[in-house]
Amino acid sequence: MAHVFDTSTLEAKVLLLLVEVYPITMKEIAEYLGTSERKVEACLKGLVKKGLVRLEPLPDTTFVSIANGDFQFRGRETEQLKKVREKLEKRKKFRTPDEDNSAMYG
Repeated sequence: MAHVFDTSTLEAKVLLLLVEVYPITMKEIAEYLGTSERKVEACLKGLVKKGLVRLEPLPDTTFVSIANGDFQFRGRETEQLKKVREKLEKRKKFRTPDEDNSAMYG
C-alpha cells in the first residue's frame, strides 16, 4: 500500500523536491525549502525507515535520492511548494558553460 502524505508536511515537500531534482544534497534541500538542515535530516531518517529515500554519504556531503516511488500526495499545493517550483524553473533556465558548449561539439 502506498504511503500518503499531506502536501503541507515537510516529508511531502522533500519528496516532491526529490521527484524534480537529482542530484541534490541535504544542504540544498534545506535551502530550497527554507528550513534547517537538522529538520531535513530528521525528516529524511523517517523516510529512510519507510524505505522511500536513499542516502548516499560522501566524505564532505550526503546526496539524497528516491529509493521507492510508492507514495502519493493529498491536499493543496502550499505557498512554499510554489516557491520551490519557481526556484526549480530558474535552475532549469540557467545552463552551465559545459552544457552550452556540448551543442558545439555534437
